[in-house]
Amino acid sequence: MQNHIIKLDAGPATLVPLVHVPLLKSAPRKEGEYKTIADAAGDLCHFYGDFSGYHIYMIATTYKKRIVKDSLNYHDKKNGLFSLLLEVTLSNGNIQQVEVNDCKCPLFQVDSLGVRFPDKISVEAFSPGTPDSLKFHFGDQQPKFRFSSSLIPELPASIRHETSEICDLKIEYIGKSVGDGSREIADRLGDGHSTETAILNELSYKKTNLDAYAILYKPGELTIGEYGPASVAISFPDIVDILEKSLISQFLPEKNQKSRNFPNDMSKPAKQLADLGVRNLHVTAKSPLNYGLLFTDEIERQKTHNFNIRIPSFR
Repeated sequence: MQNHIIKLDAGPATLVPLVHVPLLKSAPRKEGEYKTIADAAGDLCHFYGDFSGYHIYMIATTYKKRIVKDSLNYHDKKNGLFSLLLEVTLSNGNIQQVEVNDCKCPLFQVDSLGVRFPDKISVEAFSPGTPDSLKFHFGDQQPKFRFSSSLIPELPASIRHETSEICDLKIEYIGKSVGDGSREIADRLGDGHSTETAILNELSYKKTNLDAYAILYKPGELTIGEYGPASVAISFPDIVDILEKSLISQFLPEKNQKSRNFPNDMSKPAKQLADLGVRNLHVTAKSPLNYGLLFTDEIERQKTHNFNIRIPSFR
């Protein structure tokens, strides 16, 4: 009896605000490329790197971050270090704060004298009545904005992963876009998707303390374990389909109603794996680097999620 073990890795995770997913159609498609794109409100969004090849996505929510008024202390201008208090409103209505010390200025300039950090930092209310962004001042130049959510990568890992859950990302939905292998996430979400729209509407009218993000993955080719021949005849679109169904069946996001019982659902991909002699799937999904940890009501927070899925024989 064949006893293949297939390893599927969702690939590196990239975090994009859900409302900015349509901009991916115009985002850079080469490594090292940088591009600014205006959103529907006229604000500039910054994209760096290769945004092609994304076929798996998660829609996740996290608490809206606010900067506590008068908490900013720009205590080391030479090295660009400042401290502040971030706060969120939890689902039970309680306020939770986290103190951020020695946060590094994400914006700086380089001139003949070397690296120069901002002369001044001020707290701004980009959203009406909500101090949720920082304005970095460089002499007489136009100040530059960073939202509190954009500051999360600058926080120490001890803040993001250990002392607080305010940065973590709850998976609401998992989906794919692959077609014959050329269809990407921007083609599916960029033109409006029913679940995406429903989540954004829910956040606008009910869960106003949450922000929504799209977590994008570039799946790699499958890896065969030590048992069986060196290759298994599974196409790339089928790999993406199996990976999506596997992730849904393990994370069990609330808004995914299909594939929750994969591979015990007698679906075509499950039977395909069984017919090829595959007995185990090892699936890996990483949380976005320098942000929060992925979780659902069923799965605890982890930097890297590893799942071992047994494939039934269907006999």
